[in-house]
Amino acid sequence: MKYKKLSLLIFLISILLIYFIKFYISFNRSKKLKNDTKNRLKESARVLNECFDLKNKNKRTKKESIELIEYCLKEYGS
Repeated sequence: MKYKKLSLLIFLISILLIYFIKFYISFNRSKKLKNDTKNRLKESARVLNECFDLKNKNKRTKKESIELIEYCLKEYGS
């Protein structure tokens, strides 16, 4: 009788441990994916800000601004 209870307890603990490990792995993967996406978005924003040169926007004519936008879209995608 004690052997059955002990084996059942060990079985349940091992199942819980397996589920905990799976949860932990998937949590870390999602966290890494979120960080990668965040870093990619930051890099894209940096590149586009650099391309559009927002600091000097008042020094350009409208035509120059449109040409710059067309260049950025052609260079970095729509």
